[in-house]
Amino acid sequence: MGVSSVVGIFEGVVAKLSIIICFQSHILDMAGNVGTQSLAVTIRVLMDESLTGSQKFKLVFKEMKVGLCNGLFLGIMALIFIGAYISIFKHTTITYTLLISACVGFSLMVAMIISSLVGTIVPLFFHKIKVDPAVASCPLITTVNDLVAVVTYYGLAWILLINLLHIA
Repeated sequence: MGVSSVVGIFEGVVAKLSIIICFQSHILDMAGNVGTQSLAVTIRVLMDESLTGSQKFKLVFKEMKVGLCNGLFLGIMALIFIGAYISIFKHTTITYTLLISACVGFSLMVAMIISSLVGTIVPLFFHKIKVDPAVASCPLITTVNDLVAVVTYYGLAWILLINLLHIA
């Protein structure tokens, strides 16, 4: 319901750039995968009860670096393959094609970085308040990451493509 409501907020963006809805599931799926991977790594690390605050900070930073690397690689791949898809099947101008695919790729990268942060911080928080992070984290991380991914994607499309570049 939350994700649907947020998508509804961006109804004007979807109305002006209907093609972007085609790639929403890509952004949400990848952000969700990164978040659950970070969750799994964090829970594994939390098995060591002697972790210091410094080590936890390093874990958060490391997971964000992994999210950045994955996001950068997959963002570039999205730029290439989504650009090719739009160009071949939608017969649009090269500028339009590149702007849409770049927005998807950039949104993917940002969503993956934020999702890796959420996937690391949430179990650390639950561990801190003495709630089993393995039980409590997954539904919350999935929901938060879906919301983050939708806001990131449609927000960047609205800011970059509609307001700054005026392509719609």
